[in-house]
Amino acid sequence: LSEFVEKNFSSRISLTTVLVVLFTMTNNSDLLNLHVRQQHPLPNEQIRMISGWLKALARALNEKLGQDTERLFQKTEKLSNLNDDQKSTAIAIKLDALYKLLDLSPYDHEGVYHQGRCNQIKKEIEPAYVICPTSMQCQTQLCKERSLHMNTRNCDTPKATLIKGSTIYEDVHVLSGKCPLCKTIYYADHESSGKNDDEDGGGSVKFYLNNAKYLKVGQSVWVDRVFSKGVINGMYHFHASASVFAEFWNDTFWSSQKTQSRKISQRQIWHTFVQESIRTVAKPSGVTVEMPNGISIEEVTKQAFIQLGDNGVISSAHNHSCSECTHEYKETADRITGDDPAAVLGVDENHQVPVLVGEGAELAIEDAARARLNAQLAADAMDVDHSSQSSSSAEEPSPVKLVIMDGVVMDNYFVPPRFYCVETICAPCGAVHAWTLFDKAESPTNILNFLAAVYPTPDERPDYVCIDKACMVLRTAISNGAWNIWKETTRFIVDSYHYINHRTNDYLCRKWCNPAPLNGSAPNLVVVEYDINGNPHYKRAFNTQACEQLNAWIGGFQGIVNRMTIYNFKWFLHAMLFIHTQRVIRKQKKKDTMEDEEDEEGIDIEEEEE
Repeated sequence: LSEFVEKNFSSRISLTTVLVVLFTMTNNSDLLNLHVRQQHPLPNEQIRMISGWLKALARALNEKLGQDTERLFQKTEKLSNLNDDQKSTAIAIKLDALYKLLDLSPYDHEGVYHQGRCNQIKKEIEPAYVICPTSMQCQTQLCKERSLHMNTRNCDTPKATLIKGSTIYEDVHVLSGKCPLCKTIYYADHESSGKNDDEDGGGSVKFYLNNAKYLKVGQSVWVDRVFSKGVINGMYHFHASASVFAEFWNDTFWSSQKTQSRKISQRQIWHTFVQESIRTVAKPSGVTVEMPNGISIEEVTKQAFIQLGDNGVISSAHNHSCSECTHEYKETADRITGDDPAAVLGVDENHQVPVLVGEGAELAIEDAARARLNAQLAADAMDVDHSSQSSSSAEEPSPVKLVIMDGVVMDNYFVPPRFYCVETICAPCGAVHAWTLFDKAESPTNILNFLAAVYPTPDERPDYVCIDKACMVLRTAISNGAWNIWKETTRFIVDSYHYINHRTNDYLCRKWCNPAPLNGSAPNLVVVEYDINGNPHYKRAFNTQACEQLNAWIGGFQGIVNRMTIYNFKWFLHAMLFIHTQRVIRKQKKKDTMEDEEDEEGIDIEEEEE
């Protein structure tokens, strides 16, 4: 091969270019079979030594190499004098010669065709994979980057089944390394202090490697990160359980390969999910998970939630801001109308607002009239927006943030049954701030305690919290004194469906919890938008249905969590919500970047779509 390269290619050709050419030949066996068939014609066929098939491969190789294509030619070949067709023919001639040198043809030297020769050749050129540590030297500070000795004895080298993507490789050697000074043992997916994993635990600690190339998911089964991410994506997008994913993979990939390995099991898929999700959650925060050696997978999920779960808080969402969940502060409304202060945007604007009845009804007429007048003067006494952000402040007002809170009630089949509901807090864009389990009821007290745990300081608290029972939460907060803390930073508002049914008999809900009042009392909840004809119309500033949409998605996992233990349940839900939040944040960043670029270029998106 070296002699061929020396005679046919430039002396400046790199090893990378040679390997690209070589892999082009070994991975296009079907095309080369079509080519060599024309070199062995039947009596009534015409022989073609350089077929159109091989020229097509030469053109593809030329595009792949780009400027490096010139290194396939020697100086004497005068590449600059060749047109594109001549260049493709010249490359094809070289590829044909290399094809014959590598002996990839299904025809033997006497021109006799052998049907099984193609598969045999393909099998022979597969690489020998070895699973080994990714670190080339000891990472312990005291060891001063000592080289690692091989810890695996030649006579006892373990062999495993390796799944790379969708391909199964059998009898893959698994090696480990050891630092001669600190005795730390290095594996492909973790490091272990103290004793070997094969020995009795004895206080040794396992350090999960976030950048591991392969993951051990069974006694003698390893998978690459493409496979493990596929498991995560399958569960995330299709709400697939471990058993369903195992059946899918076995029917799709295992059955199509001639392998002596066993089918992948439901337990191995669950191990894959746990191993991949631990690294997915740990890596963004720079945390290395530490666990005792030799613990069960149930204990692994428990330790993972304790170390990474943060009691259900997803910190990355707290620092996130995008055009959907954060708006610039407005002290006055874009447009103030004389509509009834008890009206609400987007649900029943064409219907007469019913008369308030019950407690506080006597105050309704007087209060509504006063609200209209004060709103007209931009000094609304019913101001729902808190006064902590005022234009009179020396500091520039901070952006307005809103979060939505809602719960998924568990029925008798939604395990663990001792909990009443899963409560979530999310931003209007869908990013999840936190989640928790309520054991007995979705009570106002539980809601206030949850909010206090997620937002312990004034700087962290959102400007608005949308809850379907905000008026009940507000009453409880006033009664137990919690409102003295929250009133400085936050307002509680209900969702529009709750408000429509509740405003006629609850004065507090009608006065303080309107989610989108049209009288200008909450300028940061309602905005004026213009259609393509320049006509103004009202629009809600925030999507208050995001949490319901999130919980509907969570409900799709009911079949998966039915029989989970409590910590399996907690880790699965936290990992899924973390992954969901990361994807929402990436999507919103991409969307905001595209909008910024379009604004700079002056592009009208709606006109382009037309």
